[in-house]
Amino acid sequence: MNQVDRMRLTVLVEDLKNRPELTAKHGLSFFIELKSAGNTTNLLMDTGPSADIVLQNALKLNIALKKVDSIVLSHGHYDHTSGLLGVLKYIGKKVPVIAHPDALEPKFAVRKKRLKKAGIPFQVSELGKSSGILTLKRGPTSKAPGIWVSGEIKRASPFEKVKGFKTVRRGKLVKDYMPDDQALFVVVKGKGLVVVTGCAHAGLINTIKQAQKVTGSSGVYAVIGGFHLAGASAGRINATIEELQNAGVKVVMPCHCTGKKAITKFSKVFGKNCNQLRTGNVVTF
Repeated sequence: MNQVDRMRLTVLVEDLKNRPELTAKHGLSFFIELKSAGNTTNLLMDTGPSADIVLQNALKLNIALKKVDSIVLSHGHYDHTSGLLGVLKYIGKKVPVIAHPDALEPKFAVRKKRLKKAGIPFQVSELGKSSGILTLKRGPTSKAPGIWVSGEIKRASPFEKVKGFKTVRRGKLVKDYMPDDQALFVVVKGKGLVVVTGCAHAGLINTIKQAQKVTGSSGVYAVIGGFHLAGASAGRINATIEELQNAGVKVVMPCHCTGKKAITKFSKVFGKNCNQLRTGNVVTF
């Protein structure tokens, strides 16, 4: 099986922080270093709500963003994409930007019966003028041995439903089922499959099943990221935990949109193997 020797994930932006000199804001950005056979692949997964925050935190955390090989966008919401143009300008070299085509569509969140703009806050033409090489994929993509971008995730879990979002198609406002939501899969030597999500709008369990299918792994070692369980019912949270246990998940590292109620429940079930991530945290496998 293709795998990496070592994985190191640094939280550049998250809603909370673990050090006073860092900046926390609603959003997400991970810098992920993957080493295998003497080679290093550096990925930036999402670019947070602001390039300034990403760049300032990266400097304080001694992260060399100019070494980024590819940028992966987990989906098209502003809190994961707003920093993209500024980050690309700073990197200053041609960098593939991997996204699902629907990530570029208009996106709105429904809040108290009102629509709030929630999509990418710039024009695609602006990205074309940057150093980003826009790479739109609906299917899975392998970045290097042991590393995959999920592509569009099949919706199979009966309790994982996407609600509260709209988009525009053929000039009409319609429900957005977030087909652009994708994740990163890494198989780490001596550990196993690690699943990294942005928001898991597609459903955390659906994402895990996609990871197992794409990588050929039966078990899952760790799940990391936003799980989009804020506001979820106790039934959905309990069903999610049961499925995680069925998949043999050993380590759970929630953050961002997971929600306090879900994180509290994860902590009770997984104990010391559940660690809430904050801006500044570093995770090594």
